[in-house]
Amino acid sequence: MPRFAAHAQDWKGVVPPFVGVPATLFGLLMTFLSQDVWDANRRAHQAVALEREQLATLSALSSNNGIDSDGILSAIHEYVEAVVGLEWQAMEAGGQSPETEAALNKLNAAVSGAKIGPSFQRALIDAVIGLRSARDQRLAIASAFTDDRKWAAVLIIAFITQIALAVTHLDRPKPQLLAQAIFAAAAIVPISLVASVNDPYSPPIAITSDQLAQLLEHFPHK
Repeated sequence: MPRFAAHAQDWKGVVPPFVGVPATLFGLLMTFLSQDVWDANRRAHQAVALEREQLATLSALSSNNGIDSDGILSAIHEYVEAVVGLEWQAMEAGGQSPETEAALNKLNAAVSGAKIGPSFQRALIDAVIGLRSARDQRLAIASAFTDDRKWAAVLIIAFITQIALAVTHLDRPKPQLLAQAIFAAAAIVPISLVASVNDPYSPPIAITSDQLAQLLEHFPHK
């Protein structure tokens, strides 16, 4: 250790502004990474909202146009039940539920087989297509590959910044430790927050199925 301390004294002379180079790179990389994560979360929220909107549209159209809607509403109930009870858990591992796919196909069959006017049936089919599109978007986000290289780059540059802080305070141990502690705290906060929402549908901070679960009380199940 004394030998290392002696050699370290030879490295004196690195000026404090040098820290700005790796620190700036860290800030830029953290910005790009967080932008990707926030964008994925925004699209994940939009997918669930669109899915709920299409289900509500199907319910409203089939309930307010004088047709026998029990079959359609029952199919909607089965679909929502499968999403909430099975698929949401499967999405935590990037998967999907075959039961949900079967329920969606059943709903499509119920709409396609309804004895109604062509224009009204077209509106119902469009809603089912929109529902399938929203589900596909939700599943695509849940199964998206996380690029670990971005996280690795952020962590490596953060470590290099710590080294830069150390070499600019070689002759002042206490200020050195204080500077490193301040940067560590400043880095840990954004890294932790972004990491907690890196997978929108997975814990610890996950988008829940509550929006869809609330619809169950509106649809009969026979």
